Amino acid sequence: MKRNLLYISSILALTFGSISCSDSFLELEPKTGQVEANYYKTEDQALLAVAAVYDAYSVQNWQFVPTMSDIFSDDAFCGGSNVNDMSQWHEMEMFNMTAENNSSSDLWNRCYSGIYRANLYLQKQEGVEWKTEGMKARLEAETLFLRAYFYWDLVRHFGYTPIITEVLPSVEDYKNLPQNTPAELFTQIASDLLKAVAALPVQIPSSEKGRISKGAAQALIARIYLYHEGFAKPVIGVPAWSDGNTTIDKTYAQTALEQIISSNAYILLPDYTDLWDWENQNNAESLLEIQYSDKAKSGDWGGWNINGNFSSVWVGVRNPVGDNGRIYPGWSFAQPTWSLYNEFETGDPRRDAAIYNADQRLTSYTKAFMNTGFFNNKYLALNAYIGSGGDPSHNFPRNFADIRYADVLLMASELFLTDNPAKAVNYFNLVRTRSLGAGAAKTNVTIDDIYHERRVEFAGEGLRKWDLLRRGNDYAAARINASFNVPSGLPNQADFAPRTFRAETWGMFPIPASEIRNTNDGALSQMVPAYK
Repeated sequence: MKRNLLYISSILALTFGSISCSDSFLELEPKTGQVEANYYKTEDQALLAVAAVYDAYSVQNWQFVPTMSDIFSDDAFCGGSNVNDMSQWHEMEMFNMTAENNSSSDLWNRCYSGIYRANLYLQKQEGVEWKTEGMKARLEAETLFLRAYFYWDLVRHFGYTPIITEVLPSVEDYKNLPQNTPAELFTQIASDLLKAVAALPVQIPSSEKGRISKGAAQALIARIYLYHEGFAKPVIGVPAWSDGNTTIDKTYAQTALEQIISSNAYILLPDYTDLWDWENQNNAESLLEIQYSDKAKSGDWGGWNINGNFSSVWVGVRNPVGDNGRIYPGWSFAQPTWSLYNEFETGDPRRDAAIYNADQRLTSYTKAFMNTGFFNNKYLALNAYIGSGGDPSHNFPRNFADIRYADVLLMASELFLTDNPAKAVNYFNLVRTRSLGAGAAKTNVTIDDIYHERRVEFAGEGLRKWDLLRRGNDYAAARINASFNVPSGLPNQADFAPRTFRAETWGMFPIPASEIRNTNDGALSQMVPAYK
């Protein structure tokens, strides 16, 4: 069920029946019949309300950012059964999105639904009878983190969107909201994250896996800072990043990452392949994971009641035969490119961990549109993990790794590259030698080395698009366009019609036409250059 920004405001009751979570706090039983008048009174109700904000963070609903980001980049082709299958993603891939694009509207709705839930909780938390010391501060910090994340998704995908920090009295109030600039959105994000960092715990006990830690907030700040510094400032023209009091600059980001490292709260797992073991989720390398489970037993294709990892089916193989029946049938979207496959060095075990080579491992499968023979092995749906009820496609209990400790180390390596080269090399080699061995360690590191390492380390995790953009439009264009220079003699050569990178899109989406129609004239008039 879509949560349109405008009619969200008329909701007078919240039913938290789709909590996509696992482990203790994130497995709260759904409560129905709870109206606003008698809700937000107890700590249990507060926990459930915040779990509902987490739920909006996890929703895929045909707009899952990591999958779309990989398709936008040089790491994956859209794929599917044909060029009309998930046409909204094909439009994105070919830089011809329109305001009627469904993924654009789904993403907008998902973010504002999460913001509404966050605002409602923050507005009601004073009415809770708090008994547990520190609980109010922690839940508030988690909610602020999640609200900042929704605004992060909005600013990097739409640029100009309304900032809403309270539940407004009427639909007309929403229709007349002023449209904020990217600079104002970044200020709001900074404000929420800086408040969250101060109150979040460093360590998350095993009974609370999936909850947000101080390290997750610090790492997200560093990730946003790199995009802000590399792309938002030079291309969009935003000023220095600040909440009005604290400036998040290079020194701040370096310090935040160093604090994560020195906390000893996280480690690199010795074996890279263990990261993708379905029995080893929320492991010691994970700072932030999107939690999925089969508990909802969902059969609803609308998106909001899907609590399993739906993207596992998106990236799966069509009609697989062989490999001892391991592979659950999927839809062949986001197929890894030859460009990505060839990026891996000889003998790098990360290649086979990240990329499933169906031509080598299967007896047969349906080679659909834009088939490369490669599939995202990290999140491939497996028959051994079919959910206990509902539509199997909706109920795969596979979390999505949003921020890993390896990313902390490589971001730190990049940020210290000129200031402290020795430290940069050390952090870089910790990641590189984990997979390639001590003999692969480098004595000097360049920004290109770091980008190579990031690409192979995070293949299939949705980070490549943002890495490309923060090195500038020319860099992104060269690599995205080159990924369509596919091997000659392919039986499906015509599937890979060249595309031309459009710098004026800023890598963003058009503001949904449905939102423009539902607001008063001129309320959503500011656009990214490509969509004016």
